[in-house]
Amino acid sequence: MWPVLLNAVDGVRSVDQVKVETARSFRTPQRYWLGMVVLPAAAPKIFAGLRVSLSISLLLMVVSELVGAYNGIGRSLLNAQQDFDFPIMWSWLVLLGILGYVFNTIFLAAERRVLAWQPTRLGRD
Repeated sequence: MWPVLLNAVDGVRSVDQVKVETARSFRTPQRYWLGMVVLPAAAPKIFAGLRVSLSISLLLMVVSELVGAYNGIGRSLLNAQQDFDFPIMWSWLVLLGILGYVFNTIFLAAERRVLAWQPTRLGRD
């Protein structure tokens, strides 16, 4: 929650002043100003916070399974470590890496689709 919130606040603060003054001079309604000026300007930073939160949530899932679950990746990883079953342990670690990569790729594809209206993104056209 915190990475998304902090990036959203930063995105709202970084709205171009020309856009703010133009919306004020046209006396645009609050809803229109938020939906058509502020949200599109803050969307890239909000998505950056969501991407960071995705990786943190995967790590917290594994840590919570280490502590309080009877099944799951974290518990299986811990059991393999305690049994000195290193091939199984490394296979769980590789699975975690693959899961992180797949989740990140899916999220990046969704982000590109949602933010396709931006003329230049990440230095690409």
